[in-house]
Amino acid sequence: MVGDSSPYEPDDEVDNLSALDFYQPVPSDDESDLAALDAFVPYVQGEDDAVEPEPLFTVTNPPGTVTVSAHLDGRVQHIELSPRAAHMSERELAEEIVVIADLATLDAKSAQYMYMLDGMREQGHDDPVTRDFLQRDLDLPTPEEARARRAEVFATRYAGSHE
Repeated sequence: MVGDSSPYEPDDEVDNLSALDFYQPVPSDDESDLAALDAFVPYVQGEDDAVEPEPLFTVTNPPGTVTVSAHLDGRVQHIELSPRAAHMSERELAEEIVVIADLATLDAKSAQYMYMLDGMREQGHDDPVTRDFLQRDLDLPTPEEARARRAEVFATRYAGSHE
């Protein structure tokens, strides 16, 4: 019966891991055993390469202890802590990073909203329908919503903070 047999039989002479063997022997006429690594030279951007840097969206908390930068797609790119962050407990610091990262992600997603809205306008799509699609279906906030959320978080979380 098929269900009773194990896919791995210890007595089998078949090496199931051989499918993961990516080793390719280097021909003996090569001068170096490292010649096989030539295919893995990292790409280095030259002066002739005209690549625009990806925009980053950065938020710093009012006390200036945590700064988070996010890529356009909302992924966190960088977290920077000031020396004063050392005076925070681990739990406070972790919570602060999450709050500020959420705001940076929100800013990035609101930029996505504007980028997509502008692109769809160029294609002749109706603004109200497009806005509804971007907000409801893609869950992208407007820049106004992102600014309002940041103002709300800063006002409630840091009220009375005089750092």
